[in-house]
Amino acid sequence: MANPLVKIVVPIAGIVASIIGNKAAAAGWGAVFGEDAPTVKATKAAQKDAQKRRKQAKKEGQSKAEIDAIKDPADDQPIWKMLLWATVSGVLLQGLKMMAKRGAQTGAERVVSRRPRSNRG
Repeated sequence: MANPLVKIVVPIAGIVASIIGNKAAAAGWGAVFGEDAPTVKATKAAQKDAQKRRKQAKKEGQSKAEIDAIKDPADDQPIWKMLLWATVSGVLLQGLKMMAKRGAQTGAERVVSRRPRSNRG
């Protein structure tokens, strides 16, 4: 990987592959389970929404028991689904990222490599 162009292309290919892989995995999760994938972003949004609902309930003067009954939907998530998402988003996407990097490296090296002079003998 001596060529600077190859050094630039390989990390970009890894980043693009991880972005596309995450979107594909989240879309697949939605198609299979009919719910949002338990990504970090979705989990934080659900926690924020639950906190907002608790605050609104407090403003409306609901009892402490009713406020405590407002739960984060991520807390009800079965452990097997969380483990499945960790496997999908970790192992499979890392493999996809590595394959994209290798493919980009070999492709870029082929494009920028010097070709031997033609035999005009």
